Amino acid sequence: GLDLVLNIVNNAVDYLTEDGILVVEMGDNQEQLENMYPGLAFTWLDTVSGDGIVFLLTYDQLYSYFNA
Repeated sequence: GLDLVLNIVNNAVDYLTEDGILVVEMGDNQEQLENMYPGLAFTWLDTVSGDGIVFLLTYDQLYSYFNA
């Protein structure tokens, strides 16, 4: 279920500009995703479908996380 989301998160920094953001809609696997990336501060956006379905990450967050 999360394979595509993991691929996007793992490679997003290669495609975003330095002021870019990543917004991803996924299923209801918020806790599992956060456990896979400890220390990465996901911003979970409120949607009409509920909370914990759409997240936002910035280039800076991703770059710092993967290059620490």
